[in-house]
Amino acid sequence: MNTGRRTFLVSSLAAVASRAASRSANDRIRVAIVGLRGRGRDLIKGFNEIQNQNVEIAAFCDVDQAVMRQRAADFEKDTKLRPVLLDDMRRAMDDKSIDAIAFATPNHWHALGTIWACQAGKDVYCEKPGTHNFWEGLQMQKAADNYSYQSR
Repeated sequence: MNTGRRTFLVSSLAAVASRAASRSANDRIRVAIVGLRGRGRDLIKGFNEIQNQNVEIAAFCDVDQAVMRQRAADFEKDTKLRPVLLDDMRRAMDDKSIDAIAFATPNHWHALGTIWACQAGKDVYCEKPGTHNFWEGLQMQKAADNYSYQSR
């Protein structure tokens, strides 16, 4: 991952981490990474670099079981930790122990996945492009506004 993206990822996660300040100091932000190919692999590395800063990679999600098993095996080898494996992003949204979802899915899933995650009360990190058109962006913004942490 290049330096600019790494810096952006770390600063984005710092914003998510600020949410933890309102909870116990022992709480960790549990993240599910959805989409595990190219950018998903980079997200795993990026989140893993800040794992000791109250961030925990809790789940991997991908429809390709072979890719998901390989990423999980590599992650376990590197960290000695085993994330939950999910083949449907909605399971991550249903899981009350997941605080945030990071999307590295194909582009056409970014808007809907973000809206669903916001409705489920999750914080969201989404790879670019966020949308295919202006209307999708407006719907994502509405979901973020309507279901934000501050409004809960």
